[in-house]
Amino acid sequence: MFVSRTLFALAAASAALGNILTARQSTNTNAEISTIVNTLSVTVHQVAPTVLTEQANHTATDGTIGSQVNTLITAFTNAETALAATAVSAGSTTVLPTNDDISIIVANIVSIVASTLSGLTTTVVPSFTDDESRLDPSLAGFLTQFNVTLPGGINLVHTMMLDAQQFLVKEGAFPQTLGVLGF
Repeated sequence: MFVSRTLFALAAASAALGNILTARQSTNTNAEISTIVNTLSVTVHQVAPTVLTEQANHTATDGTIGSQVNTLITAFTNAETALAATAVSAGSTTVLPTNDDISIIVANIVSIVASTLSGLTTTVVPSFTDDESRLDPSLAGFLTQFNVTLPGGINLVHTMMLDAQQFLVKEGAFPQTLGVLGF
């Protein structure tokens, strides 16, 4: 009996101390977070059709795809920086934009990036593996900061990526992003 209480207390203490604690704010900063995520979404929605068109027209090269990947890296890095400068949100399930509204947009962003890049190979774009390896830390950094600024926001993203994560796994070059998403 004493041993089980001691083990329970020790387990509870280690769980509490093992997690990084971020002070939860009393203010809902979802509007600011939404603006940052929407800006990123616009960039992704501009890059994706360009990459898909280059694939369809057989004009994808190291230069054209590398340029688009650089645009994505810059967009994810800028979004991460902007989120880091935003107060941690108390969030809301009723006031728009809700936590789920924002998480759905983030899941859409990750899904579009994953599915857009899934059609490229090193046969067509020889430096593509390097491009993916450069993109992974930026995408993972954004997702990590998103979950800090909107605590628990990554949970719905994970659920929505259950099917689309196959594209990230297939590429084999997104270990950090898959880790952040819990895969």
